[in-house]
Amino acid sequence: MDNTDKEKFDSLWSDFIALVKGKLINTANEQKLSIPLANLILSDSASIWFSDYEINGKWLSSFAEREPQKAELIQDILMNDMKFINIEMKKELSDGIYYLIPAIGAIAGLGISYFSGASKIVQAISTIAPAVLLYPTVKKYGKQKEESNKEKNLAALIQQLNKYYNGIMSILS
Repeated sequence: MDNTDKEKFDSLWSDFIALVKGKLINTANEQKLSIPLANLILSDSASIWFSDYEINGKWLSSFAEREPQKAELIQDILMNDMKFINIEMKKELSDGIYYLIPAIGAIAGLGISYFSGASKIVQAISTIAPAVLLYPTVKKYGKQKEESNKEKNLAALIQQLNKYYNGIMSILS
């Protein structure tokens, strides 16, 4: 065996990672991503290694003809071992916070205007203005936090696949 198997696998693995990542991103954009759902996506994506209609499957079949024992080990990793383990998924802000912070701002505005002896109109404005200004700010922050957490979760999941890559590369050595 020469280095061409390692190079070919490395290239195919990069494409495989891109496929898995793409599917995870699409799913995360449509619904909340969980470890079981991510494992289902990974399992579905791994099927390309066993299809003679896919370049990954063709490579593995060709490799199995030359190195049946090593190919069996690789197939076992791809079919049985490769799974995402539980990670602490970064959480989103709770829905209540979007209303709680503006409400606190409104109460603070009312309290300050009330104890300073302001008129009823000033009290009303002091109550409504902080709530109206804080709600979009909190909503924007929550959206940014959600996107950041989604990216961190996806990166953590993809990072887990490195151990399988390293295991297969050691078999190919």
